[in-house]
This record gives sequence, structure tokens and C-alpha cells, in this order.
Amino acid sequence: PSEPTRDELALLERFIDAHQRADVEAAIAMLREDARVAMPPNPFWFNGREAIVQSLIVGLRAPGEWRLVPVRANRQPAAASYLRPWGGAEFVAFKFDILRIERGKVAEITTFDANLFPAFGLPPTLDDA
Repeated sequence: PSEPTRDELALLERFIDAHQRADVEAAIAMLREDARVAMPPNPFWFNGREAIVQSLIVGLRAPGEWRLVPVRANRQPAAASYLRPWGGAEFVAFKFDILRIERGKVAEITTFDANLFPAFGLPPTLDDA
């Protein structure tokens, strides 16, 4: 595949904004009806927007505050996610979301754990700013 298009990068910006604001409705609006989330090597996956909704409600709001950094992985738009648990002092590397986009919507999100952060030259923590 080629590098992400301008439209794909704009969708990534909206994805990041929705996650940082814990805006479940905005996140859902970006998903295709048949979207899929996979989390290798864990045996977790969600098929279809309706199955993804419940994980977003819990995942965006319950664990704490998110900060995401745009990156590219396998020539696809991606976001490196940092989490600051409620009451925590710093944002800690948490996960990578790689987006596959089809016809202007997110068709698939492949989520990896924070072990990839060093390979992308990302720090283990982020400042509050």
C-alpha cells in the first residue's frame, strides 16, 4: 500500500480527538458497520460496530485519561496511546492502534501492546502537556 492519504490522516486526527475526549459517539461514527477490532496475540476480537460499542464505552472512559500520538505502521495510519489512570501522575505507554480505512471509515483496528513503543522511538511516558 502507499502512504496514508490526506483523508486517512484527517480521519486519524478525528480518531485521536475522539479518544482523548472519551467521545464514544464520535468514535463509533468513524466505524464501518462491519468494522473489526483484533488484539494479537490475545484471543480478543470484536466483529461489527455493535460489538465494538461496548468495548469503547468501557475502554474510553473507565481506565483514566488518554493521550494519543499519531504514527504510521506498515504504511497505515496508527496511534500510540498513553494512559494516565484516574489519580495517576503521568501518562504511561499503553497500546498501539493501527487503522485500516476503507471508503472514508475505519474498517479494522489492530491493537498491539506497549512493547512496540521503543521500536517507534517513543518514550515510555508523556508529560501532561
